[in-house]
Amino acid sequence: MEPTMEEKLKAVIELCEEGDPEMCAFLGKEFYYGWNVPQDLDRALRYLTVASENGDAISQFTLGFMYWSGRGTEPDIDEALKWFLLAAKQEVPEAMYNVAKILLTKDFEKNKDEAMGWLRRSANAGYDAAYDMLSDLKDT
Repeated sequence: MEPTMEEKLKAVIELCEEGDPEMCAFLGKEFYYGWNVPQDLDRALRYLTVASENGDAISQFTLGFMYWSGRGTEPDIDEALKWFLLAAKQEVPEAMYNVAKILLTKDFEKNKDEAMGWLRRSANAGYDAAYDMLSDLKDT
């Protein structure tokens, strides 16, 4: 007999609670977006942190967004930058773009060259918003 959805979910939660980073990445996104489970940002934060600490790029990006936006946690721009940088170094184009945005917000003149580098990488990976920002920055 096929296990029920509740039984499958319970098994995945048990694996995550035991520290399985892949299951934590899966569950973190499920709880963050409310897919197949009621949305629970506290659990999303906890599970995404485990997955992020184990190198999952999409979890790192999502965790960065949580800290940046204050969704499910207190806003913390430095923590957001930390997670976005880790995801960006794993070639997540939107993370590269967000790194650039944060760097420019923190200190435009000091960080402009580094931010431009991240924007170029993001644009080269096909992230359209990076093209727009690059164009705007070339005019400054």
